[in-house]
Amino acid sequence: MKKLSYMSISMDETLKEKLKYLAEQEQRSLSSQVRHLIRLYFQEYESKYGPIEAKETFTQR
Repeated sequence: MKKLSYMSISMDETLKEKLKYLAEQEQRSLSSQVRHLIRLYFQEYESKYGPIEAKETFTQR
């Protein structure tokens, strides 16, 4: 399984409530719903403009 990368985002309460509604309708967690919507966006974008090459970056700590 791939290691997940975490990030936090800020949004207004109305947007969050709408996302929660969609997540419940599709029986997903809020986090899973956001990932799903992002994947859909990339599929749409790449179907129009071609694939985006993902490059792995490594940072030293």
